[in-house]
Amino acid sequence: MVFTGSFTYLQYVRETTFGTAASTIQSAGEQFGFEQKITGWSFTNNKLALAQLGDVRVKTYAYGQTRGNLSIDFVLSSPWFLGLVGFKAGADTCVGSVKTHTWDIDTTNATNIIESFTTQVGIEAGTTDIVRTLAGGIVNSASISTSIGEVARVSLDSNYQNEVLTTSLDGSPATLCVANHTPYTFAHGSLEFPDSTVIAEVQDIDISFNQNADHIWGIGDSRASSGVRRMFEITGKFKASHTDSVQLQKLYAQQKDTLANTGAGAETLAAEQPTLKLTFTNGVASTGVRSIVFSLAGIALDDISVNIEPNEPIFEDLSFQARDCDVVASDATAATPASS
Repeated sequence: MVFTGSFTYLQYVRETTFGTAASTIQSAGEQFGFEQKITGWSFTNNKLALAQLGDVRVKTYAYGQTRGNLSIDFVLSSPWFLGLVGFKAGADTCVGSVKTHTWDIDTTNATNIIESFTTQVGIEAGTTDIVRTLAGGIVNSASISTSIGEVARVSLDSNYQNEVLTTSLDGSPATLCVANHTPYTFAHGSLEFPDSTVIAEVQDIDISFNQNADHIWGIGDSRASSGVRRMFEITGKFKASHTDSVQLQKLYAQQKDTLANTGAGAETLAAEQPTLKLTFTNGVASTGVRSIVFSLAGIALDDISVNIEPNEPIFEDLSFQARDCDVVASDATAATPASS
């Protein structure tokens, strides 16, 4: 028998203690968003093949640290996943019927403790189900991307500590609360660089957040004992019409000596761009409005590339890095929506 994703569920719950699978995953489990996909999944016990003098064959095996990798892709439809990516929730505010939720990069945790989570994947396989519970999950990186004619998608790359296999579904898996999720699309997006300067005819955009996270192991256990995050890096790229030299001038201005590029005859220090803002809305006004805004600060351009062909429009591809990011999400819910 061949199984399909139509009879598979995926849910997660935040952990109170690293590596301890939450017992409430069935009652408090969350879904990431619409159209969840597992795009990569592996688990290893780091087998070591040991040789012996006088024999060309493997003599025996030893086993090292356990480690799993899980990559998940889903439609950007809410901000609730941001806590797993290194963002800290701020205070909610309410003006009229519009509720505003804020996040910024978590810089207050001096011990660099990372938020961990348990994921459960269940396949309905008839009399014997396949249920794998993955504990000690930490997100290493996340990206948000979209292009013409597409929805905005989130891709999470995570590692996990250990997993447990059972053969029956434990109660009813979480379902997505549609009222708390809005599938955002390219058609209702906008890009400003810098803030208030709209970039027209954007073809695609990708923004990545990397916690540079990893597990920490100690002697006496094959499982990781904790997780750690390092420097938080923000990178991105977008493609837009090449209609002027504005972006090139920004790139030139980052060089210490601008003489060769502008003819100005003056030496200046590298100049970062103040802001880049990516906005998605649901295209509805007033009480039905929903939106999510990623405001990046401290932008340094990496490079600009252009291809020119006969009878084809000219686009430029820009890649950049940012130092900071704030996220603001708005909806028409008077109370903070449930995570799922």
